[in-house]
Amino acid sequence: MSVYKEDIIEAKERLAAWWDHEIIDRPCISYFLPKSDVPFKGVYDFWYLAKNWEDIKGYLDDFEEKSESINFKHENIPWLFPNYGPGIMASIFGVEPVFKSETVWFNHPVPVDEIVSFLENVKLDSNNEWYNRLLNITEYAAKRAENNYSVAVTDLGGVLDILSSFLGPTNIILTMKRNPSLIDSCRSIILEKLLQVYEDLQCIIEKYQDGCNSWLPVWCPKRWYPIQCDFSAMLSPKYFKRFVLPDIREQAESMDYAIYHLDGPGQLIHLDDLLEEPSITGIQWVPGSGNEAAQSDKWFPIYKKIQEMGKNIVVDNPLDATKDVTRLYKKFDPKGLFMILVYFTEIKALYYLPDFLGGNYGEGDYRDFKREYRKKKKNINK
Repeated sequence: MSVYKEDIIEAKERLAAWWDHEIIDRPCISYFLPKSDVPFKGVYDFWYLAKNWEDIKGYLDDFEEKSESINFKHENIPWLFPNYGPGIMASIFGVEPVFKSETVWFNHPVPVDEIVSFLENVKLDSNNEWYNRLLNITEYAAKRAENNYSVAVTDLGGVLDILSSFLGPTNIILTMKRNPSLIDSCRSIILEKLLQVYEDLQCIIEKYQDGCNSWLPVWCPKRWYPIQCDFSAMLSPKYFKRFVLPDIREQAESMDYAIYHLDGPGQLIHLDDLLEEPSITGIQWVPGSGNEAAQSDKWFPIYKKIQEMGKNIVVDNPLDATKDVTRLYKKFDPKGLFMILVYFTEIKALYYLPDFLGGNYGEGDYRDFKREYRKKKKNINK
């Protein structure tokens, strides 16, 4: 039992089935909803640790206080993400992260002819400031949380994304052409250390909690991670297969499940290769800023293709989600589909949610639905 979620056991059972592309009694869905019986305290500061590196206590205090006024509905497992920025593994290799413009930037230029020795000299030991910070903070959080909420493994980043913090995109692409074995050496060093950091952090979490979570909040009873390579948007399919796919495969095969974070239209040329990879459990499609939302029918051919290959789909975090969102459960096989949503009022949630949760899919007249909702509420309160 969780102090923040009474039905956490049932939710975890459904999620365990979802990972295996199965359904127990109904499809899975996750959403946040402010509680109606207590004052809403707001959303905890997602970038708190990126701005206050050492203050894990303050971060947990903020998270716990604000979680008291939030309903974690259905397969939404209360979740704390120690967020230092996307790709904090670069800091373990020596980059000082800079928080700016509501994100974290990593930049530490290293000459191409020095990069291999630079990466090799990084040790995962007590002298490594960021490695130890992540270990200590993860242990504090997992021990304090127990099973009241899930503590995520932090956002380690993708192999080439991490390398880009040191060489930059132009140098990487030029070196792929001129000296591919050097890029291979860098990839091997980064991936080996990345997998070791993941192992160390997840082992700490498993001392105090059941299951596994990540920056993408989908709880799993076994080990998983969202694998990514945002850099691949700049690569041809030939270079993707040569320099990216082998690392994705090795990372995925080291875990029980894996979701690939497909970020932006520039990566769509790699979708077929990803779907043919048996170690990948599913795809999280992120259209990217300036493009139509993930629920748009523009992307339906992508979802169809993913489902035809037997992969799971994650659609993450549309705010105050409307009918175009939850109707995905009607248009596609709900088995393996998982949506992470936010609603601001109970009536909107009930109106727009799928019918397997008693919702309307956003169909029918909203005013009529609102009148019926208020009438039922009035009768209940008599």
